[in-house]
Amino acid sequence: MGRSPIEVVRDHLAAVHTGDPAAMAADYAADAVLDRGETYEGRTEIEAYFVTVPERLAGALVTFSEPVVNGDGTVTVPWRLVGGAADGTSGADTFTVAHGAITHQVVRLAGADF
Repeated sequence: MGRSPIEVVRDHLAAVHTGDPAAMAADYAADAVLDRGETYEGRTEIEAYFVTVPERLAGALVTFSEPVVNGDGTVTVPWRLVGGAADGTSGADTFTVAHGAITHQVVRLAGADF
C-alpha cells in the first residue's frame, strides 16, 4: 500500500524545510498543477518555481500548522512566514493527492504575495 494523502503532504512539508527544489518537487505527479495565482504545470515547472522560493522568502522561515484532511480527501495546511522581509505573510495550501503523489496544489494567500 502506498502513502496516504496526509503522509505525502507531510513528506512534502519536510522537503520544503530542506530548501532543495528537487526534494520539494519529488512528491508531485509528473503532470501535477501548482496554482498560486500563476499556474505551474508539470513537475519540471514546479521544480523551477521552487528554485525561486529561497529568494522570494527573503530570509523568512515557513512555519506550518498541522495538516487537516478535508471531507473531500484534500489536505489543507495553513502556514505563516516568520522573520525577514516577508515576516507575517500567511496563507493556506490545499493539496489533492492521488496514487501517492500530489496532483494539484492551490495556494491561498491571506494578504500580499511574498
